[in-house]
Amino acid sequence: MKRYVLIAGETSGDQYGSQLMEALKEINPKSEFWGIGGEEMIASGLNQFENIHNMSVVGFSEALKKVPTMLKLANRLSQFINEVKPDRVILIDFPGFNLSLAKKIKHLSNETKIDFFISPQIWAWNERRVKIIKKYINHMIVIFPFETSFYKKHGIKAHYVGHPYLDQWKPSTAKYLRKKLNLDSSKKIVGIFPGSRAQELKVHLPIYLKVAESLSKHKNVKCVVGLAPGFDKLKIERKFNLGNVQIIDDEPLKLLECCDVALVTSGTISLQATFMNTPCVVAYKLSRLSGYLSKLLMKVNFISMTNIVANKSIIPEFVQKEVNVKNLYFIISKLLNDDEYYKKVKLEMGSVKEIFVNKKNVIDNAARIINK
Repeated sequence: MKRYVLIAGETSGDQYGSQLMEALKEINPKSEFWGIGGEEMIASGLNQFENIHNMSVVGFSEALKKVPTMLKLANRLSQFINEVKPDRVILIDFPGFNLSLAKKIKHLSNETKIDFFISPQIWAWNERRVKIIKKYINHMIVIFPFETSFYKKHGIKAHYVGHPYLDQWKPSTAKYLRKKLNLDSSKKIVGIFPGSRAQELKVHLPIYLKVAESLSKHKNVKCVVGLAPGFDKLKIERKFNLGNVQIIDDEPLKLLECCDVALVTSGTISLQATFMNTPCVVAYKLSRLSGYLSKLLMKVNFISMTNIVANKSIIPEFVQKEVNVKNLYFIISKLLNDDEYYKKVKLEMGSVKEIFVNKKNVIDNAARIINK
């Protein structure tokens, strides 16, 4: 029997962790899984060590508040891993916690093999983490093509497997999806995605709803919120003044695929929009301290992976004070009404997608690497 410990701290990590578990079970049907994940990983057979929703934090100042709790959890986990001696520890993204955990695991048992699936974006900011990776991680399994050369430069073993979302996504027509979601096919749909973390939603959704209020004054526009897994739709409806804005909490990515324009909080979803060829506007707002520290540490000019991969501005981005009703309303209106600009954005998003499409069976490839 193979025993694995997997640690995911966010919604996208939970999704990929679940797929990875299923692929590992195909190789070794009697595999056993322990660790941290969400609903999808639990459904795939994870013996949960901690609820994933207790893990998510946004920004530096917010993270400081959870340091004591996270340290206790990392200590418990590393002791557990040292006792059960798994065949492999698989860390999925979530670098603030996972790299600290890797250090603790190796201090207790240097023989424990640790794979890191979905690299921290250390090429974008906080490059000092590369020293931690070199010392404590056995193998990096990366999803962006340029990351292998980055790690090779630092003498770290890395393998590019492609982006897992392209394997799991089965494209549908906008007409079919709008009918399934009960959306008016005669209207222009603006999808609103406030984030997968509680703090992100708390900060961004009130601003987005004011933008939606302004956009909804146009009779041909309908604004719809795509709610990430883990949030309670009824609680959101009670807490926020939604007006006539509809919430979709069942398969919100279907909304992303069929809307005309999406307003998204920076994260995996902006690249998913690019794969779907849905023009989007990316926003991100941290506390003043977190925003200041991020600006100091950032080594790239963009926050969305689409623009980073292209090394130019394809989709509009707004950060900190720029995340306001006036700016967001203006650029969304431009995408809705300026056909030439809209087509240009779609064309350039398509060119970014082409960079990724040559890699298939991403999760299976990652599972085979882990199983070696």
